[in-house]
Amino acid sequence: MSEIIILADLHLREDAPHITQQLLALEARLLKADALYILGDFVEVWVGDDAPIPPPIQPALDLLKRLSSAGIPLLFQHGNRDFMIGQALAKRLGFNLLPDVYVTELYGHPVALLHGDTLCTDDAPYQAMRRKLRHPFIKFVLSHLPLKTRMKLASRLRERSKQATGQKSNLIMDVNTQAVSDAMQRHGVNVLIHGHTHRPAIHQETHGLRAVLGDWEDGAVLLSIQPTGLSLERIHAERTQQLATAPWPYSEINHPAPA
Repeated sequence: MSEIIILADLHLREDAPHITQQLLALEARLLKADALYILGDFVEVWVGDDAPIPPPIQPALDLLKRLSSAGIPLLFQHGNRDFMIGQALAKRLGFNLLPDVYVTELYGHPVALLHGDTLCTDDAPYQAMRRKLRHPFIKFVLSHLPLKTRMKLASRLRERSKQATGQKSNLIMDVNTQAVSDAMQRHGVNVLIHGHTHRPAIHQETHGLRAVLGDWEDGAVLLSIQPTGLSLERIHAERTQQLATAPWPYSEINHPAPA
């Protein structure tokens, strides 16, 4: 079966070794995939490619290396937790870093891939913080701080994020409908795929389909892209639950009207 697999929001960390194990359990399937896309927040925190890797996370990175060595194309997009992952790690593990919005064709269908946080435009404080942290100059400064300073800063930012999240409504932290519509029109696609919100689903939007990945706390969540359409799955204890499916939406690009 031809299949491209898309993941997001694993939030790998020391106190959640079960998430690493859920990823390792997918190895046989991943080795058969046409490609693997990771749409950010692969790890809970990443302060730089020079930082020591916690032992519970190392097996997940080793898996990525095995996949790339086996010839599986690996494509990685930054999330809000791991935007400091750089070319050094990409080269070491064999994956390609993608821009914040990546427009491509999957089995002949135009698709836009992104982490998803930029679509949450109702959360103005978050968007302001994101613009600051992701500014090239700020990233340059952060990357040249001493490792201990970066680790302390990351811990402080995580704590602030938890406090802020607890004070925000679920509506504010979800995507903005107009932002979704604008993105699909701007990039000329009728399929948009993202993570970040931890609300796995396939939505029918005005301009096509929006597929949302989920977090991995209660099982691995993956989006299987096939020549016939999309399948959103949750895998827990070797049992697969199909969360949603959808055929590719009609596209004049791929199905031109008869002359």
